[in-house]
Amino acid sequence: MSTVQVTQEAAGLRLTVNSASALLVPRIGMQLPRYHFRLGRVVHAAAELDLFRVQTTLLLGNDHTGAAELTQLQPTPELPQLITAAQHLLRERPDEFGDTLVSELPGWRDEQGRSPFWQALGARFYPGNPAEAEARLGPEWRSHLAALLPRQTVYLSFLGEVAESRVLDAPDAHKPVLTALKAAGFQPPVHARIDDGGPVLAWRIS
Repeated sequence: MSTVQVTQEAAGLRLTVNSASALLVPRIGMQLPRYHFRLGRVVHAAAELDLFRVQTTLLLGNDHTGAAELTQLQPTPELPQLITAAQHLLRERPDEFGDTLVSELPGWRDEQGRSPFWQALGARFYPGNPAEAEARLGPEWRSHLAALLPRQTVYLSFLGEVAESRVLDAPDAHKPVLTALKAAGFQPPVHARIDDGGPVLAWRIS
């Protein structure tokens, strides 16, 4: 097994094995707030109407402020080794990286590259092209997008069946990354990216 090489970059530590690499970013959200939607539940019940309905809710927040982020993950044979190396660095240097490691994956899109989550929610508040905004501003564009989104609780069912069924889903090309993160001990996602509803997974030092 090849050794993981660690090099310093402006944004964090570059972890490299053979031709595969990932970026470990310390303490996200400490300068520019990082926003996600937290998925929750609200129960509506009325015995006299024989009604019991569980609604999934979205609430904008900054739950992962101060966590480390493992990003730029690609489905390569070296991926499990990169994830393990990042977890080891957190255990070795918790003062630098914190005790939680998060990883965001892009949300599901149709054959035309359209995100049903974006079309149902984000597009109602930002009329521009999200791909162009991200190309111009980088990943930080979602922090700017958050200023336009509702602070109130949103019922996921209001977004329509397709968006509701695809939230926390990743494209087929990133499913191996999702599987590798879960195999490394990342918890099932309860947070979603605010633009396309992609899954945000978290692992905590035990």
